[in-house]
Amino acid sequence: MKNLLSFIPCFFLLTLLHAQGADDLWMYSQVKKVAWKATYKGVLADFHPVSIILVSDYDQIAGFIIHDGDQKKHRLVGDWNKTEHFQLQEHDDNDRLSGYLVGTVSKDQLDMQWMSADQSRLFEVKAFPESLIKIKTFKPSAEWIEVSSSPKLMVSVQKMEYGIVSGLANRGGQYTRFEGYCLDGTCSIWNTVIQVPKGAPIQMQMRQKDATSYRVMLNGIEYTGNILDVTPLVVKRFDNSVGFLDLVYPDFPSVAFKNWLSAWSDKLWAEGINYLQTQNQQGNPGRLIHRSSGWIEILEDTDAYVSGMITYINPGSTRRAPFVWLKKENVVLNADEFLNLPADAKKLSDMALKVAGPSDDVAFTSWRSGAGYQAVVPSAAGIIASTEFNMIYGDDLQLIPATGCKDTIKRKYWKYFGW
Repeated sequence: MKNLLSFIPCFFLLTLLHAQGADDLWMYSQVKKVAWKATYKGVLADFHPVSIILVSDYDQIAGFIIHDGDQKKHRLVGDWNKTEHFQLQEHDDNDRLSGYLVGTVSKDQLDMQWMSADQSRLFEVKAFPESLIKIKTFKPSAEWIEVSSSPKLMVSVQKMEYGIVSGLANRGGQYTRFEGYCLDGTCSIWNTVIQVPKGAPIQMQMRQKDATSYRVMLNGIEYTGNILDVTPLVVKRFDNSVGFLDLVYPDFPSVAFKNWLSAWSDKLWAEGINYLQTQNQQGNPGRLIHRSSGWIEILEDTDAYVSGMITYINPGSTRRAPFVWLKKENVVLNADEFLNLPADAKKLSDMALKVAGPSDDVAFTSWRSGAGYQAVVPSAAGIIASTEFNMIYGDDLQLIPATGCKDTIKRKYWKYFGW
């Protein structure tokens, strides 16, 4: 019996080594002689860890993309390109075409898009050589920044692993989304572009001076950016070769907030994991066919309260809901708790449509009119109204000035917003 027990781990080790050897043998068989080899580590769709191994003879290129979630390997093959722009075919274990990787591969980073074989699904892949992976150690966080420009610029930014930044900018009551990249290992330097409705975009560079301020460059002009609040972010994720789940939220020191979030997301999360595990056990479940993503955005953060909204995307449906966390009272309010009447939600949606006005994009205007502004949340300047999140049009946020809408909010909450 003792000999049998010692045989079992040896057997599995030999099996593993044999599989690894077979993979290496296939990869090296695709090139005449290895003239270049690189291993990259990064994320697919912002949050989901992958490793990419590539070799080339400067004629052909071959390798694997490996999901950390289940360690499944998918083969990559293509032609070498001196311009560093590649289109690689992805194949499964049975050599069936499962997708494509298209983009740039350099000595400093891999910046590509994964596309399904039928071209119906598209996800970003960002990765770095293992020797340059220091940025991976950065801990995700959310910052609330006030820039002393005219008009005033308020920035709600999320800094994520692998140097990805994204967020919302409020410039004089006009909200726009942005994405950008960190330029150093601690994400103290980052760049983005702020889109201006009916105006030229603003190039923004953020260079952190200390724990409380940034040196901000807007189209080459310097301003001071005051960091009003910093909150650690929790990145909850599950993934395998079939798909992935992710939920990003601020780690507020509040039991009430955690309970509110748990009631909102736990059932959706459990159902997603069960689906991915079940599908992954089947013979040919499909490649990255399922994505569920959730995130919480901070729209205003003060000493008294946080106004924000949660969004959750499942295949075929999206959900979005606003909330207010009263810090001192440690209470989380839903819309039906801070609105005066249920009919006020429709009233505020109509007001937001008037504030938004016409758009040059006829299709977007039509969608926005039909969708309405379903999520409304109070702030110091008024009520922030948001449409649902749409996979084609994204979303739209408008600020309704407090003077014309504060009667829709229960009077007992006015003091928190300075009304």
